[in-house]
Parts: sequence; C-alpha cells; structure tokens
Amino acid sequence: MRPVFEDLELTRNVLVADDHPICAEAMKLAISSLDGRFEVILADSIKAVQTILRERTCDTLLLDLGLADSEGLTNLTIALAVQTDLRVLIVSGSDGINIIARAARLGASGFLSKSASLDEMRSAISVVLEGGTYFPQLKDADQAADVVTDQLSPAQSRVLMELTKGYSNKIIAHELNLSEATVKSHLSAIYRILGVSNRAQAILALQEAS
Repeated sequence: MRPVFEDLELTRNVLVADDHPICAEAMKLAISSLDGRFEVILADSIKAVQTILRERTCDTLLLDLGLADSEGLTNLTIALAVQTDLRVLIVSGSDGINIIARAARLGASGFLSKSASLDEMRSAISVVLEGGTYFPQLKDADQAADVVTDQLSPAQSRVLMELTKGYSNKIIAHELNLSEATVKSHLSAIYRILGVSNRAQAILALQEAS
C-alpha cells in the first residue's frame, strides 16, 4: 500500500546523488512508486549537488557518500550549507555504527545501507519524505557517537592521538617506532572507520565525540 502524502504541494523536488546509474535509477524508481508528484533530479557528484541546490529548492536529498569527488560525511555538511532545511537520507556502502552516528549528529535525517532491500529502501525514503528520521541501526545516536573510537585498534588509537598533535607521518613513525608505510596503513584504516577522508576530518570526528 502506498503512503499518502496529503500535505504535499503539487510537485516536490527530490535530489538523488549517486554516480552509479543502476543505484540512481533504483532510488528514482522507489521514489516514483511512493507518489507521482515527486520530481526526481539526478546528480553524479557533490559539485553537481551544490549547483542544483543553488539553482532550485529541493525537499529531500538522497546522498551517496562514495561519489567520485566525495569527501565522505563532509558531503553532508556541504549540502546542508547550501540549503539548511534540506532533509538528507544518506545511502552508503559504508554502514559502520560510527559513521551512522556521526551522520545523525551532523544533521542527516536518515541512513540507508546500499545492501538494503527495495522494500526497506521505500520505507526509509517514505519516512524521510514525510519529515521523519530513519536510523534503525541506532538506539541512541549520542551514545554511539561518544564511543567513536571504540572500533580502533590500540595501535590505530595511538596513531590518531599523535595525529591530533599535528605531527607528520614521518614524526609519528619516529614517535611510535613504526615505519612510515605502517603509519599510512593505520591512517587509511582510521579514515575508513571514522567515515572521513583526511587528517582534518579525522581530528574533527574525534573532537565531536569528546
């Protein structure tokens, strides 16, 4: 049974940002199956998202964190900076609890794994379109975000602590008696776990959790 959106204007714009055509079309189909009064706009980069949001008002954004020019969860803050009242449903292949919790704290309205079924996709989109939030993975977003480093190994935690001091990879390697290659490997894992793509974002994620 289709949800009823009785308070809709004649047309509402929904922006789908995904650079995989099959995924984008699947989301477009899911939205159209809910109500024919949604106009679905497609974008394949965060740059395109910014352009579209500046040119027209969108009700909701379905945002893939893995766009070609992606900056991870920074994409969310970029979109919300253009339209502060935008509802954003994150759709991502990276669905660790820390990433989901950070997305909630940064202003997302929901988080959907790319492995979700079509029925779950429709349900998540419907909830967000109706003004609700969709975070079934979280019992308490604040509590989950407060333990953002729990998934880091002891070695990764030590590297992250050195990173917050502003040290280069070379200095971190010296301080922890590691090779630079090992430091780089730890940093890559840290970025993936925290849902970030660079040093500054990793430090910000740690500050948000403290």
